This record gives sequence, C-alpha cells and structure tokens, in this order.
Amino acid sequence: MTAAVGLGCYVFAIVPAGTPVPEPDPDGPARGLAVVEAGELAAVVGQVPTDRPLGRAADLRAHDRVIAELVHSGVAVLPMRFGAVMADVDAVIEELLRPNGAEFAEALATLQGRVQYTVRAEYEQDSVLRQLLAARPDIRRLRESVGPDSAGQVHLGQVIVQALEELRPADAASILAELIGTVDVHLHEPSAPEEVLHAAFLVDVSHAPAFERRVEKAAAQRAGRLRMRLVGPTAAYDFVGDR
Repeated sequence: MTAAVGLGCYVFAIVPAGTPVPEPDPDGPARGLAVVEAGELAAVVGQVPTDRPLGRAADLRAHDRVIAELVHSGVAVLPMRFGAVMADVDAVIEELLRPNGAEFAEALATLQGRVQYTVRAEYEQDSVLRQLLAARPDIRRLRESVGPDSAGQVHLGQVIVQALEELRPADAASILAELIGTVDVHLHEPSAPEEVLHAAFLVDVSHAPAFERRVEKAAAQRAGRLRMRLVGPTAAYDFVGDR
C-alpha cells in the first residue's frame, strides 16, 4: 500500500508478520487498512489526511477499535500511541520496523498470550469520611469547630486529605495482595486524594477469567468503602514504553 497524495501513513501497532488485516472501518485513520511486513515483523497501518490535525473523537474511536480487534484476534500486539503518522509505507519499513527489529521482536515475545487489565479503586467519600470521624477524634473536633470561613474549611480539607493519604498504602497493598498471579504490575501515582489504586496488570490470557473473578471478589469485599473499576482486556500500553 502506498499512501496517496495528501495522505499520511498512520501506524496502529507492531505485530508478528502474517497477522491478518483487521476489518475495515470508514472512520478516521482506519481507512485503507493494511499490514506492512519486514522480515518477521509487521505494522498495521492506515491512511490519514495530512490537511488536518488528528484528534477528532472519530479518530480516537477508530484507533481504539483497530487495537481492540487485534487484541481480540489473539495475536501479540505492540500498540502505538494515538497519532503516530509517518510519510509512507517505505518510511514505516525503513525508519520504524528495520531499525527497531530486535527491540520489537523481544517486546512481542514478552506480550505473546498476555493482555492488560487496569484496576482503579477510589474511596467512597461519604463512607470513608464517616469512618475517619469515628476513628479520629481530632478530625471530628476540628470539623465541629470550623466555621464557614474559607481558611478554616481549607485547613479541614487539608487534614482530611492527609488522613486519606495515610490510609491509602495499606488499602492499596491489600488489594494488590489479592490480585496476584500476573506477569507484571505497573503502578500509577494517585491522581486525586480519593484514589487508592491505579494499576495495570499484564495477565496471561489463560488466567484472565480467574483474574477477573479476583477483582470482582476484592470489589465485593470492599463495597461501601471502596469503589473499584476493571478495564480490559486491552493492549498492553503500560508495558511497552513511549511509542
């Protein structure tokens, strides 16, 4: 496939040679899907207009749909970050596949038969606040004494955030201890005071149902205090570095 005038070559993922072309999609960069091979490696590519920037919702949906279809097909998938555009197919081969062949082959071998699950856990704010007030008389007294002025409310908020940060390590560790049996775990820093855990797990496909059951059990045991969300199976974005 050679990119037409006004079209760039959008790279979705690196896969083993011989991977079938995903089903076509008329939206965004999924047009003109093809698999470009170089030795034992291949890149799944599509055509994207060069006269406008990427970033429409349709572009992102098309990217996610192609990656998800590759994961569902069972092949090892080294996903590219959204927006990876090269000049043409020759550039994909000469500037991407061949120079990085050994690195890509090693990564694909690691990812073969494995998928990513992402687990996020957050405190149920009302519930955990009640528990803090019951366990921490100092916070209860401060809450009762603080007036409507903004400085007092800000100080109370800071004390509560600190208390949540003190609770977080034990709660996160207990969840992680129950979700064992994975190849690797990638932890993200909490993005909000109420976030307890944001972790990506690289899971053998054969162990995926058992992993999902462990997450469901962990969530049920913490219902009312923590809210847990599971996303997956997906491509292993958190285990492939910045591409």
